[in-house]
Amino acid sequence: MHQLLRRSLPALAALGIAVGAPLLTAGTAQAHSEHGCGAVGVEFSVDGGKGWISDGRMSQPHGVIQVRLAGDVADGCDYRVSLASYETQGPTWATSGKQTFLGWATTTLRSGNRQATLDVSAHLPKCYGQIDLYNGDKKFDGVANPAPRYPDGVFPDNLISAWNGGKACAPTPTGTPTVPVPTSSASPTATATLHPTGTPTATTTPSATATATATASPSTTAKPSAPSTTGTPSTAPAVPAPSAPADTTGPVGKPTANPVSTTPASTLASTGGNSSQMIVYGAGGAALLAVGGGALVIARRRGARR
Repeated sequence: MHQLLRRSLPALAALGIAVGAPLLTAGTAQAHSEHGCGAVGVEFSVDGGKGWISDGRMSQPHGVIQVRLAGDVADGCDYRVSLASYETQGPTWATSGKQTFLGWATTTLRSGNRQATLDVSAHLPKCYGQIDLYNGDKKFDGVANPAPRYPDGVFPDNLISAWNGGKACAPTPTGTPTVPVPTSSASPTATATLHPTGTPTATTTPSATATATATASPSTTAKPSAPSTTGTPSTAPAVPAPSAPADTTGPVGKPTANPVSTTPASTLASTGGNSSQMIVYGAGGAALLAVGGGALVIARRRGARR
């Protein structure tokens, strides 16, 4: 009997170690096998999805931009991307001066929704302006959050791409031209001459002959005078200013998107769902280890006594 027990105890101890050790480490392995949320690549298209780019500067102002995530995206990781339009006081970032917020659009991208369209085409600058494509969903409108103003960018680490450029607004005329009024001159003349003649004779009754001549020569001349301008516009007709070349010296964006959270929901769910099983398996493994180890110690002691 003792011989049989002595032979079976080492086998039982080995079984406890073989079964219990993997179970105890399974929980740790399961937790580390999941990937957390991290930055991923971003590409954008300005031609309706025909071509995708990742440039940090834009050569033209675009009011409709499609964005998409590039690379592996873990389930439960959200990435928010926004597009904003501003009117500026100059064509470059350094000369942009005060920026006036015009429009904004935002979207949330994830593994099941990797692509979306941002549209601010109804709010593009008419003169000098700035377009920003950036991480996050904050509206930098000068009210909820400060608007960009050189040299302080509101998203130095979140900018994906940007454009600066445009043209100067045409000046507004300030003078008011006068309307010429025609002038007229009239010089009517009228003369009347009466020449009474009378020659009395002896043989006849005196007769009187009266001759009256009347000459009326009204002459009316109305000649409009040459247009006389008493006021001249103070400003010559406005000529549209040529567009300034796009600024290539402004902040350069990075084609990446930062996650809203660093821990995906799938990791939390899988870890929580398996925790009870890991506890049961771990407890069983620990019990087997204890039994096997104890049996091995007892067997060694009995062998030493003999």
